[in-house]
Order: sequence, then structure tokens, then C-alpha cells
Amino acid sequence: MLDSRKAAILRAVAREHIRTGEPVGSQAIVQRYALGVKPATVRNEMAAMTEYGYLAQPHTSAGRVPTTRGYRYYVEHLMSGTTTLRIESYFRRLPEPGESLTELLQATLQVLARAAQSVAFAATARDETMRILRCVLTPCAPRRVLSVVVMEHGEVDNRLVDLQYAPSQRALNRIQSVLATMIEGQTVRTVLTLDPAHAPALESPAERETLASLLRAIQQQVQDIAEGELLYDGMVYLLRLPEFQREVSQLEAVLRVLEARKPLYRLLQHSGDAELHITIGEENPIDALRSCTLVYARYYAGGRPAGVIGLMGPVRMDYDHALPAVRHAAHALSDLLTRTLYS
Repeated sequence: MLDSRKAAILRAVAREHIRTGEPVGSQAIVQRYALGVKPATVRNEMAAMTEYGYLAQPHTSAGRVPTTRGYRYYVEHLMSGTTTLRIESYFRRLPEPGESLTELLQATLQVLARAAQSVAFAATARDETMRILRCVLTPCAPRRVLSVVVMEHGEVDNRLVDLQYAPSQRALNRIQSVLATMIEGQTVRTVLTLDPAHAPALESPAERETLASLLRAIQQQVQDIAEGELLYDGMVYLLRLPEFQREVSQLEAVLRVLEARKPLYRLLQHSGDAELHITIGEENPIDALRSCTLVYARYYAGGRPAGVIGLMGPVRMDYDHALPAVRHAAHALSDLLTRTLYS
């Protein structure tokens, strides 16, 4: 633990670096923060914290910037309890229940990115133990049916299925009744093992073939849903940051990770049980993201984990604003999903 004076100086350096993006000198600390010490004392304390690994000096004549260790100490010990009132005003703009999970995520990410002026991202759960709530078949053409599958974590997937035969409405109703008995309430893992040969008897070979085609299509739907997806919004905010304007190669590396999706998605799947996850700079297992901080939290649908939502920004992210923003986004999205599915 740092003593009170070093902690006050580290807090001041972190806040100045967050505000300006530039190395912070002792004179700026004395002028902007009422610490009751002289510039020489601040320089000595900053030099000591540089030796301890909390601060770094980019150039010999430059001021200091917090290291990953310094920002970690700031997050765990020095943050202020910023009010969430302004953050809550942003989330009043979310849509009403009834939209699909993807639409709700996209709307929430737009709000979160704007509120925090950072990249907002969300991942849906990857889980073969999730259950199918509903399966609905709607005829669109003589040999084409729309298959709608609703999952318990909020995902709604629509697929057009081409059929070999043109079922009558009565036949389609019978097939849907059989499929509902086989699928609804079952886990993805169970549905993937279903064999149409073991389905209840239908009136004709054409109906049996139609049932088999629709079951295969639904199995592909739920398998794709179980794999999850990564969405993001607000890349423009990265482009505005001076550190990424100076280091274009770092910006390009970050954008490649976002576009690739899978590396970040896999990282987010190992989020553990903590309410809020904060990965700062060099703590990131993905090398391309070591110039960034990730802050993310789980969101739920009816008490069941449905995915994670969070922010990506520079290491000098405005933590006092970002952390409550992510918490509030996760709570707002959980409430919206739960009301959508279980109202």
C-alpha cells in the first residue's frame, strides 16, 4: 500500500493523464491539485513511485504517466464514487421490450458507446445447455417456411427453409405440433441429438420428409445460436484519441481484433463469476490489446447468464465514469431482456 501522500499524488497524476493524454509534471500537479506540498516534494514522490513501478517516464525530460500497475492501484483504491445520474439518463433511450436480442444489444451498445465515448462491445452466451422456449413455423410460399426459434437467453432467430413438398396449412400445423413437443423446453445439446425417425407417426411420407427437413434446419439454427456472437459499436471514438493517432500501428492492431471477433469473444467467455471485470493494459492476454483497457460485466435473462457487455478504451480510460456506465448498461439490458421474455 502507498502512504497517503503518494496515493494523493498518484490519483492526481492518473486524473491529469486521463484528462490530457500527456505526461504529467510536478508543476501541473501543484497548480491543479491542493496537495499542500512543493513541486520538489512531488518530484521526489513521483521518482519513488517510478521505482516502485506505479509510474513511468516516457522521456528523460518528460513528466510521468501511470503504468498498468499504477492504474490498477487507482481502480482498486483511489477512484471516487461518481454519481450515475447522468449515465442513467442515457439508458432511458433504450427500446421497449419486444425486440430481438440482437436488436436490443445494438441499441444498448449505441447508448453505452455514446455515454462513455468509447468502443462498446457485447457477446451473447455460448452454451449448449440453454433451452429453446418456442418454435414457430409460418408459411411464406408453397414450398418455403419461416422458422422462428426463441431461446431462453433472449435470442430470436428467423430462417427461411426451402421444402421438397408444399404442405397444406393443416399438415404444417401437425408438423409444428410434433416439433414443439420434441424441441420446446429442451436444451440445444438435446435438440442436436434428435432423429426424425423417432418422431411420432405422421399421415404421409411427404409430411415425414417435411418434418425431417424442418428439424434439420432448426438444429442448424440452435447450433449457430449456441456458438454466440460478438457485436460492437463506437469505433469512431478510438480514432479521436491522440495516442492512437500517434501510433497508427496500435490502432490498426486493435481494429483487427474487433473485426476478427473470435479472439475477443473467446477471451470474454472466461470472465469468471465476478460482477465486474477490468483488464488493464499489459494484463490483457491478447497482445494487440495491451494498449487498451477492457471493462465488462455479465447481463442476464430471467436470472440466467445471457452474455457480457462492456467498454474498450485506452489504458487512460475514464474509470470513474466507465465502471458505473458498464454496471448500469448490464443492469438495464438484463431488465429489458427479462421483461421481453417473461412478461
